[in-house]
Amino acid sequence: MPSRAFHRYSLLTLAVGVVLIWWGAAVTTEDVGLAVPDWPLCYGKINPEGWYKVPALLLEHGHRWIAMTIGWLVLGMYYWQFSKFKPGLVEGVGIVLCSLGFLVLIYMGSLVTAAFIAVLGFSWLTLKWYSQRWPLLRGLTTLALLLVVLQASLGGLRVLKMSDPLGITHGTLGQVFYCLLVFIAFASSRTWTEGHLVLRAKEAAQARFWSLVLFLCIFGQLILGATLRHTQRTHLAASDILTTKGQWVPPPSPPDVFLLFAHKYWGFSVAILILFVAVRARRWLATLPQLRLVATLLLFMPTIQVALGIFVILTGKSFWVTNFHVLNGLALLALSSLLVATFWGDKLCRREEVEA
Repeated sequence: MPSRAFHRYSLLTLAVGVVLIWWGAAVTTEDVGLAVPDWPLCYGKINPEGWYKVPALLLEHGHRWIAMTIGWLVLGMYYWQFSKFKPGLVEGVGIVLCSLGFLVLIYMGSLVTAAFIAVLGFSWLTLKWYSQRWPLLRGLTTLALLLVVLQASLGGLRVLKMSDPLGITHGTLGQVFYCLLVFIAFASSRTWTEGHLVLRAKEAAQARFWSLVLFLCIFGQLILGATLRHTQRTHLAASDILTTKGQWVPPPSPPDVFLLFAHKYWGFSVAILILFVAVRARRWLATLPQLRLVATLLLFMPTIQVALGIFVILTGKSFWVTNFHVLNGLALLALSSLLVATFWGDKLCRREEVEA
């Protein structure tokens, strides 16, 4: 059974993760992602003198420091779980050295070799997790360590290659990584280990299906939003609310106008889906009242998200409105991931399916 101390540690990591994603959103909103031309150093130094007094450097270089903090916290998570099962020292040291070597290859520009090592790393994780039947938390924390290294490399490549696609991937993976941290915190909680969810067979199938559909739809909206933020930095392609450039359904070209249209109307569709699933989730979670708050929050947050999206347009991408729009979107994704973990976590959430 996970320790209470580890659960508190995972909650601390989640809190720092919120700060990291908000800071990253601020970097993109202010368009200062390339304020530092080099990586991993900042103008050739670990900390240039007076960097915190320059707004652009405070955002970009500060983002790196918070990301490094998350990296150390995740490394602590990994070793916490790793040390419980009397593993060989070589394995623990080896994964850290391979991770550092991977980052060095990224810095040197050996991307093919780095990609090969990344594939080997995730393949190793899959085989070890399956063959040795790792406990859930050991597998999740190892996955988190590999993902945080991959995320760091994408952030570095974003700077070195000055690539918007890499920036979009970096922003998208960051929020998926946060959902993994949410899962770790959930899997180390008493709700996960002691909770007792009872569902009829038909309800269980519906809960699994709709929770997964909801997560994937919100994730699709996240990709649209990340693309929009990295391609329409200083201003949006249109400033009207219901129409886009005066058209209800604009043509695919120009793509920036169509992207804004897709983000607006897919977002509205996803908001309706969230309400649909949330109403049913409150019933599905009747025997697990600790998690009914998740469904309750999902009843209100879509309206807040739509309102924030409208104000982003009306205010011309106001810094605070835009950043809270990103954070609320992250919360929607994280809460939907909690539903997926709850309804798909057969063994560890101890679901009992009863016949209708």
